Amino acid sequence: MNKRIVFGSGLLCIFFFCTFLISIPRKGERKWDFLYEIKNHNGTPTLFIEGKPSFYGTWWTAAPEENTWIRSDFARDNAVDTGIHIYAFDVGRLEWAGPTDGRSSHFDFSSVGARYKQVLDVDPDARFHLRIYLEMHEGFRKWWHDLYPDEVEVCSDGSQYRQSFASQVWRKQAKDFLRAYIHHLQKIGLAHKVVSYQVGAGHTGEWVKGKISMYDLTGDYSKPMVQHFRDWIKKHYKGDLQFFQRAWNDTEVTFEKAPVPSDMEQFRTDHFTFRNPSKEQNVIDYYRCLADLCSDLVIDFCQTVKQATSGRSLAGAFYGYLMELAWNAGFFSEGPDSEYSTYQRSGHLGLMKVLNSPDVDFLVSPYSYGFRGIGGEGCSMLPTESLRIHNKLYLFEDDTRTHTDDHPAYGRAMNLYETQAILRRNLAYVLTHGQGIWWLVNKGAVLTDLEPAFTPMLKQFQEIGEYALQTDRAPSAEVAVLLDDESFFYQTVKNDLDFPLIFKQRLTGLARMGAPYDVYLLDDFLKGRLRPYKLYIFLNAFRLNDSRREALKKELRREGRVAVWIYAPGYIKDTPNLGNMADLTGIQFAKNEHPWPAYLYFTQFEHPITANLTQDLIWGTDSRLGPQFYIDDPEADILGQVVFAQGTCKPGFGLKTFPAWTSIYCAVPNIPSTVLRKIAKFAKVHLYSDKGDILYATPNLFGVHTLAGGTRTFHLPNKVEVVYDLFENEVVAKNTESFDLILKPATTSLYYTGEEGLLNHLKNHP
Repeated sequence: MNKRIVFGSGLLCIFFFCTFLISIPRKGERKWDFLYEIKNHNGTPTLFIEGKPSFYGTWWTAAPEENTWIRSDFARDNAVDTGIHIYAFDVGRLEWAGPTDGRSSHFDFSSVGARYKQVLDVDPDARFHLRIYLEMHEGFRKWWHDLYPDEVEVCSDGSQYRQSFASQVWRKQAKDFLRAYIHHLQKIGLAHKVVSYQVGAGHTGEWVKGKISMYDLTGDYSKPMVQHFRDWIKKHYKGDLQFFQRAWNDTEVTFEKAPVPSDMEQFRTDHFTFRNPSKEQNVIDYYRCLADLCSDLVIDFCQTVKQATSGRSLAGAFYGYLMELAWNAGFFSEGPDSEYSTYQRSGHLGLMKVLNSPDVDFLVSPYSYGFRGIGGEGCSMLPTESLRIHNKLYLFEDDTRTHTDDHPAYGRAMNLYETQAILRRNLAYVLTHGQGIWWLVNKGAVLTDLEPAFTPMLKQFQEIGEYALQTDRAPSAEVAVLLDDESFFYQTVKNDLDFPLIFKQRLTGLARMGAPYDVYLLDDFLKGRLRPYKLYIFLNAFRLNDSRREALKKELRREGRVAVWIYAPGYIKDTPNLGNMADLTGIQFAKNEHPWPAYLYFTQFEHPITANLTQDLIWGTDSRLGPQFYIDDPEADILGQVVFAQGTCKPGFGLKTFPAWTSIYCAVPNIPSTVLRKIAKFAKVHLYSDKGDILYATPNLFGVHTLAGGTRTFHLPNKVEVVYDLFENEVVAKNTESFDLILKPATTSLYYTGEEGLLNHLKNHP
């Protein structure tokens, strides 16, 4: 026999034998024989466990300790009864402990197995969602600050604040920690129990640097960030020094000496509410660099998780709060009030890059802090429909302050009746948007030793969540709301515009117009990823270059679509210009450059949009916006006037109808629900009701949260075999396109609307 053949065969045998040995689990170690993944199911991204679609219902609880777990009694009493077996809790603080007790490694996993055993002892079916805290908090990780003083963030007042996001030392150590933690879980046979790893840095792990994004400070002036910014600039401008100097309008600046913008530069804008790129490109570039850095970190850490788990567990983060970040430290009463928002200084503006990453499976946020109480809107902080397009699951953090809480903040419910309505409202939002949810298990939240009624309530929620997986879960709204992450770079960091235009608009106007709506990032629309809608509401499409502008026109100007523009659509291209607005909207404009609050009222009541509205309907903002824009177009149909400085009244609400589309302009933000409802009807959007309740809908689910209650007639878009009350377990109507109800005040209802046969799959169906 040929010696080379024998030798080659021997090597092959050795290779397979070694592979076999590697595949044998060591003592206490479990093979990678599990799989958690996100796949599209019935129209929306869904958690799959071992190939089976599962509702992502989760307890958010205190982390177990080595010898005790303060929630053990809760889990013992509720896990089996409710069917909720996923536990989310914080890890990393104890494990990334630093070089203490003579230990050379910064990591200590010695108590991990014992701590997880505390949960498994009371719930053997438990699975884990690990919120991994990677921030170098100066309180319990002061040792890191002492070891690496040059890697710590520097604020505009000269103070230091935790690690710089640009620190390569921290970034490498964080990835080493993730790999080591996952390897340890594999070694002790617990890796198969971990559904998700959620990577977190910044204040509370939410990728927001509290001190320099929510206060009247700026950053980051540390050596790592200064160098990172200079490297980013050189790459961004492709090493072309002249191109860079022209952009910054500075013939002296170089790639090697470009500074992080000062606090004065970051807080000031050259053109009232907006930044003029010809004069302030340095600030625009810095905020874009920060967004790129934060999104890169999220992606890098998630990629580390996916590689370390061989893609068997999920990876995600708190990130993308673009419907919410108008707030600041004053809103939370955690520091001195300020007039600034958190948008540009938070790094969350890198959301689109995160959505495009195949290594990110899910994103999380608390639900909006803005209006949580009875009659309020329990909506996400993210443009959640963009997550669906990119096959990302959104997890809704329900940290409702129930009636058992003794703190009055965050829309605390006053009694069990209100608590039930709020928790039901939040579930209705989650299920009609195809999301997952975790419930806070803490004092003042859903602890059953404080309120026994929570156990049957959460059991029902989990059963309805599982049942909803079998329904048509695709979006069915006919209204698309578009948010432009790009435009934030070109506006003031003050919250004068963000608060009324985005934060308040969705909590008061959009939520109550009588029809569901979907929120997307504008670039998803520009790239043709959206299904057709009848009405498109552009919240902040202020800055569009030539390519984005032409893409918007191509997508919008067809099929009879109706667009609503607010305040300054398309105003900035290379520089701010009224011609840019006319080019985008098809309407001619003029402006007043004296900043002042602005209000709008109707002057023409014969148009379908204004018919039957009352003359005392006046809305707007107390913020000083500038410039103030108004319509200056003899071909436009003028329906209302805007009032601004010196009591000047100019055409501020009007429209133009073109052969393939209609353009509607409103000069002030925060359009009320009554006006949005009339616009939607004009656009032939299906309206379920005109009573101002908060409504959610899919092809098979319909939710309503009401404050006033009373007699209602709800109109469905199609005839259905049955309308079934999922909370009250009763048939409401059969073979109908509409149904009548008497709603109790301060309640939430959720109905199945579809074929009667599917009800047989509902566990609590009588």
